[in-house]
Amino acid sequence: MATRINRSLSKKITAMVARRVDQVADDVAQGARDNAPAAKVWVTDADEQVRPSHAKAHGQTIPGNVDFRLQAMEYEPKGRGRDGKAVNRAGGWQLLEGVWDVAGHPRDERLPYHQTVNCRCQSADLPGAVAASVRSTPAQPDGKTITATVSVEFERVAESEHAERGGGWLAEAARAAAAKHRARRR
Repeated sequence: MATRINRSLSKKITAMVARRVDQVADDVAQGARDNAPAAKVWVTDADEQVRPSHAKAHGQTIPGNVDFRLQAMEYEPKGRGRDGKAVNRAGGWQLLEGVWDVAGHPRDERLPYHQTVNCRCQSADLPGAVAASVRSTPAQPDGKTITATVSVEFERVAESEHAERGGGWLAEAARAAAAKHRARRR
């Protein structure tokens, strides 16, 4: 009979702790939603005049506190190499693999001149897009631990969390939830 009482008590305590863990996870998730930056998207005119790097950036959707990545370009003149073979039959701008220019917005002054001159691109804000990707899982007892997870699935979200401009929004949500639940214990 004593074993039955202990198992019943153990289940009740586990359920009680799991509810508390759920509350903490829900508070972290809500705090993350409240603090998450808006997203932004790079938009081109999608015509033949759009430069190659901007065409590749079209639709790039990222948290608003990080920079867009534009593939770097260099101009290759029409002509032949030392071996007599055509180097670039048409001449023009070529994308550089693995090399990036960064910009907070189209025509950003940090971009090289050839990335900004006559640029017609726009950056559109998407309020709530990052916040909508915040999820929490229900508490799961596993042996001696009870775990719940808060996650954010959004392009470059880790970079956003550690960004110089407005980073730390997820960590701040966790700190605030911990402080709230610590104060409840007292």
